[in-house]
Amino acid sequence: MTTLKSLEIWTGQAVCDAAIALSVVACLLHLARPYFERIRARLTLRVAADLWWLSYVVLRDGALFLSAVAGLWVLNLDLMADIKIGLPFVPLATVVTCATLLWKIFDRAGDARRAHRVGVALTTCAASLNAIGYAIVMEGPGEEYRAAGSQFWRAMIALRSNRNPDLATTTFYVSAALLIALGVIAVVASMRAAEVRNVRS
Repeated sequence: MTTLKSLEIWTGQAVCDAAIALSVVACLLHLARPYFERIRARLTLRVAADLWWLSYVVLRDGALFLSAVAGLWVLNLDLMADIKIGLPFVPLATVVTCATLLWKIFDRAGDARRAHRVGVALTTCAASLNAIGYAIVMEGPGEEYRAAGSQFWRAMIALRSNRNPDLATTTFYVSAALLIALGVIAVVASMRAAEVRNVRS
């Protein structure tokens, strides 16, 4: 294996792991919203309260955005053959993360409580899928553990993308179809939003 190929594999695995970690961070920040609201209520200066809330929103949605971008970057058959990705959990988590971003962009209900509940539900789903894919499939016990010989752990390790090209291909096709559907929904929603703005103006 060449040095360039080794660097590509290391980079791909690092980006995949970062996407998983960021999805968990985004979930935790969504869950922590009541804490940030309590702190904001205690701030006496309006500027301080606004900066506090802006920082929270940027961190929360920024982590979600970076998780989606990194997840999309490793969602291709070439990298899936080289690095270990927990199938079908991690690719489906990327789809859920992208759906969460689109919902946040185009939701116009104006109900903060409902928005918070949906955000928590979607980010928890994505983080859970990523956590299962990472902890159980990607980083299952190695050969030095006696448990690695059990039927369960052998089945989990067989779900790694670099060990199961058939499942990797199927997962890629399903994930790509769902992402294309999300893209179509985003285009339609954007066009409708533009029409509404034109009518109002």
